[in-house]
Amino acid sequence: MRCTTGLPVLSSRGVQYLKTSAVGRLATSARLLIQGLGDLKPDDHHALDNLNIPPVDLNLMLIKNVSILQSSALLPGRDILIENGKIAKIGRDLQDENDDEVIDGRGKLAIPGLVNCHTHLAMTLLRGYADDMELMPWLREKIWPLEARLTEEDIRWGVKLGCLEHIRFGITCFNDMYYFPDAAAAATKEMGLRAFMAGVVFDMKPEFLSQAEPFIRRWKGDDLIVPTLGPHAAYTCSEETLQKVKEVADRNDTMIHIHLSETREEVDGFLLTKGKSPVEYLDSLGLLNERLAAVHCVWLSEEDCYLLAEKKANVVDCTVSNLKLTSGIAPLNTLMKAQVNVCLGTDGASSNNNLSLFEEMKVTAIVQKNAYHTPEAFSAEQIWRVATENAYRAFGLNMGMHEGALADLALIDLQRPWFYPQTNIISHLVYSMTGGVDTTIVNGKVLMREGFIPGEAEILEEAQKRFLHLTS
Repeated sequence: MRCTTGLPVLSSRGVQYLKTSAVGRLATSARLLIQGLGDLKPDDHHALDNLNIPPVDLNLMLIKNVSILQSSALLPGRDILIENGKIAKIGRDLQDENDDEVIDGRGKLAIPGLVNCHTHLAMTLLRGYADDMELMPWLREKIWPLEARLTEEDIRWGVKLGCLEHIRFGITCFNDMYYFPDAAAAATKEMGLRAFMAGVVFDMKPEFLSQAEPFIRRWKGDDLIVPTLGPHAAYTCSEETLQKVKEVADRNDTMIHIHLSETREEVDGFLLTKGKSPVEYLDSLGLLNERLAAVHCVWLSEEDCYLLAEKKANVVDCTVSNLKLTSGIAPLNTLMKAQVNVCLGTDGASSNNNLSLFEEMKVTAIVQKNAYHTPEAFSAEQIWRVATENAYRAFGLNMGMHEGALADLALIDLQRPWFYPQTNIISHLVYSMTGGVDTTIVNGKVLMREGFIPGEAEILEEAQKRFLHLTS
């Protein structure tokens, strides 16, 4: 059936054509989309992707009969009322008088969204491009030369590809540092995710520093994008550059996102030329504080750990990337004993090579047990808190499963083999989960429902074209 408007949406029997007025009702179209998925033919997916239907944006949403975690206990049969982008109420038998949107949560677990605390999202375009190399040869011989060819459009599609992956892994917010930050921020906002976004700063491109403050001013106050500063590292930024970064951060009250003490080569170089570790060097410039996200921190002395704690800096560990680049293993147990706020990131997809924080949790916990030769180090409960509570603390996010929190949630399908027997759900989330995020919600908007994300096929196709062009 074809109406004169010719705008395709899904009915319960697949792709059909309805009038524009019906499509304009987001709640109705969302229900039709989901109901029709079971009957789709391969060609229908492309028709659906061409719709460009925006995320469902409703003032009120009710998730019914979903399980939640309280401490480590699984509490079934809860309802979550979402209003104006926040969790308004959690309880039993809640009613949504307006009935804007009701999600059936039976057989699912609602968790607060995960935060990827360090990534370079557009590097999804470089996934698999330069494997099996150490960090500095990887950067100098492969990554930096190819990055010199990146355009704004490359960044836009690379970020969209990364957002798809984040949505599928239940990641609702990420901390990013890369090129063309305006394009990255716009693409992220279009995809509906939350992000802390910085344009990279280093001395090879002095104009990047002068572009940083205007970027901050353009995006400050946005509901999803928080602009930050991204000096690449102490070894790629001069003292003068780092001092100017601090001035901009102080003037605008913004976070600073930097790679720190990532390799033995970096640390040895600073000890030789400055007589200080990279951590001590940043402290001498006044950069160690609660607004700092210090990434990697692999090669730290005990004094470095306690200095980071004293200055309340946040440390972002990227275990999988560090292992793949043979950079080393961060002393997380020592950092946490010193009471440093430690959280997790995946790094870019070119050095990981995926964006799964579930995998990051598992590998981090297992590696730390072996690094400290004790199986009690980093229990499932502890690494879960590192990935959730510590991340929220680092970025000042009011997230969690409580009333008043941001409505950034993931619904996980518990009817998967790796969740049985259902005796210890946090253990299963950390050590067993390989998939099963069913629905992802950010700011009260449904970005993925029952595994479906509008526009996915177009993004995958364009990303493939971009990679082939970059490497031709």
